[in-house]
Amino acid sequence: MAASTFRNSRVKQGVPSDEELEWLSHQLENWEELGRRLKIEEATLTAFDDDYGRKRKKIYKMLRHWKEKDGSAATYTVLHDALCHQFVNRADLAEKLCRQQHE
Repeated sequence: MAASTFRNSRVKQGVPSDEELEWLSHQLENWEELGRRLKIEEATLTAFDDDYGRKRKKIYKMLRHWKEKDGSAATYTVLHDALCHQFVNRADLAEKLCRQQHE
């Protein structure tokens, strides 16, 4: 499959569930880079870092904040593009979470 076809094919419609965001929080290391791609303000990222001890909790709270802040605009497509950004570099997670899995 060509790279351009792969990038644009079958991203799920809608908004990720809280359970999917929790799963993602267990997979990430570079959460602040993802937060920046999701257009979360730097002060908010710093607050999550200061307020929560465990990394997974920081990531989950950040993802929930994004979902609550952006509402119906917090889509799989936005999350997919953020995960694939060169600074986050987690296309593998974008594939697992954001793409239709029926091939």
